[in-house]
Amino acid sequence: MRQSSLSEELSAISHEYDYGIVPKSAAVFMRDETNGIGRLDLTLLEDVMIVIEVSNQGYKVTSVLPASDDIACKKAAKQVELHVDQLYETMESLLMSLSPMFCERFQQVLFEKLEAVHNQRQEHELSNTTFEPNDFLNSHDSP
Repeated sequence: MRQSSLSEELSAISHEYDYGIVPKSAAVFMRDETNGIGRLDLTLLEDVMIVIEVSNQGYKVTSVLPASDDIACKKAAKQVELHVDQLYETMESLLMSLSPMFCERFQQVLFEKLEAVHNQRQEHELSNTTFEPNDFLNSHDSP
């Protein structure tokens, strides 16, 4: 767990991953601060509902259910079932292992953030560069 408390971690999970799961699908349904265990369900973009257990040991899927009778959905659920009870260190690694669509969105969001940092840096460098007309003339005097 990354947060200082189970409640904070569960709250963060239920909001931070909407870009890569069915938005607003994450719902906490069990919070046991004494034993340090929480459970939430969410729906992957592949239309597979999962139950995730969060503890000090990490994150694991405890239950999988296809959200529809669609063949692709059932196939995705079968793939997710292979990961039941496997412990993950981070929520990101769990979701990337289960959902190719989450992985795609994660990479897209990361690229957009890196691009924004790059653009900010370029703007900052340009705003700190002063240009004197003589500098331009002097640099073009020699062949």
